[in-house]
Amino acid sequence: MKNKLLLYGFVLFMALLFFEPMAFTVISSFKGNTEIFGSPFSLPEVFKFENYVIAWKEANMSGYFLNSILISLATVVIVAIVSSMASFTLSRFNLKLNRFLDLFFLMGMMVPMHTVLVPVAYIIGTFGLKNNLAALVLLYVAFSLSFSILVMTRFMKGISASLEEAAIMDGASYFQIYYKIMLPMSVPAISTISIFNFLGAWNNILFPLLFINDDRLKPISIGLLNFNGERGSEYGPLMAAIVITIIVPLIVYLLFQEKVEGGLAAGAVKE
Repeated sequence: MKNKLLLYGFVLFMALLFFEPMAFTVISSFKGNTEIFGSPFSLPEVFKFENYVIAWKEANMSGYFLNSILISLATVVIVAIVSSMASFTLSRFNLKLNRFLDLFFLMGMMVPMHTVLVPVAYIIGTFGLKNNLAALVLLYVAFSLSFSILVMTRFMKGISASLEEAAIMDGASYFQIYYKIMLPMSVPAISTISIFNFLGAWNNILFPLLFINDDRLKPISIGLLNFNGERGSEYGPLMAAIVITIIVPLIVYLLFQEKVEGGLAAGAVKE
């Protein structure tokens, strides 16, 4: 009983520790500079909703927001399709290269993106792909595939082979097995990798900072950086811009956190 109380106390303390900065940001987004510095943790006397108007319209956070939605969703869809196809092949076919490919994708997770910036920048410059959202999406896809394929492969290996054998006896092709059996049963794993990849694409600041110079194409991470540089002294609108930036990944994770945990755990169970 004592151990449980200590555990619950520690969890509550950590929850409050992480919640406090979020609460401060949200409350401050409705204040002016005077209130933020004068009474930082009290509710605003008058809620200044115009801070959000300034951030959304005048700072063009709306355009950056839509760019990030487009980039993140495109990344999620492409990675889900490619990784599920690759994982189906690796998990259901006994190929000689399977062990090598497993090691290859595992090594891909060990390579930090910072170590390949020079060759990536050279390729982007050589092919004239700067200010190109499709090229940015492909970069995100390339750095997301290793993790996604490993998770999907482990999950698909846990699906009973009897379902596949029954489908083959009924005359189903391998594509039909993949599309009608493996994909529906792999929804937990697909949800898991999709959430991670969405958050990764949404929060990434390095690649857009290097390869996107056109203000019309910049994602919200760069938009927030620009806003801080242009209006860094206007803390109310700046806090509103931060709330706009974090609200989507926060909602996505809160809605699908059980699928994330279930998808990661399910891959460890074999039949």
